Amino acid sequence: MKPQTCKGIVLLDISLRMLHINKQPWFGRPFIRSFQNLLRNTVIGKLFFNAVATPESVKNILCQCYHDTSAVTDELVQMILQPGLDPGAVDVFLEFICYSGGPLPEDLLPLVKCPVLVAWGEKDPWEPVELGRAYGSFDAVEDFVVLPNVGHCPQDEAPELVNPLVESFVKLHS
Repeated sequence: MKPQTCKGIVLLDISLRMLHINKQPWFGRPFIRSFQNLLRNTVIGKLFFNAVATPESVKNILCQCYHDTSAVTDELVQMILQPGLDPGAVDVFLEFICYSGGPLPEDLLPLVKCPVLVAWGEKDPWEPVELGRAYGSFDAVEDFVVLPNVGHCPQDEAPELVNPLVESFVKLHS
């Protein structure tokens, strides 16, 4: 929105927002909103949070999204879990998992006035690269790079691939 404040944007495995209300069939939308309200406004949401805010659950979730599960270390699990134990974390978590409104990437990218680099993990199980490729066709996107044998968190799983891309992009647009 303010191109003078940004010389470029690097996007890594962005959320395709597949649970966005506009991407759901019309007949399912009332059920989605009801389920979200149930999570937000009853003890069920807190119980769900308590079930997933454990080292075992965090590790299982990370092992789903990392192609190289050896990158899922106890240290990583603790780094992700620790902020979730802070006061107010339950509310943030529930807002995050219940967020199905707001702008979609495909609505925002046409408004971008600076160069964009999109990099995507080839083995991302949550945001498939086949669907992500569509973002390479937007005018602002200079390049769409597929990161081989990488899952949903390329910056952590394969910094040896991501960091040179980011460095090159920054140098090109500085």
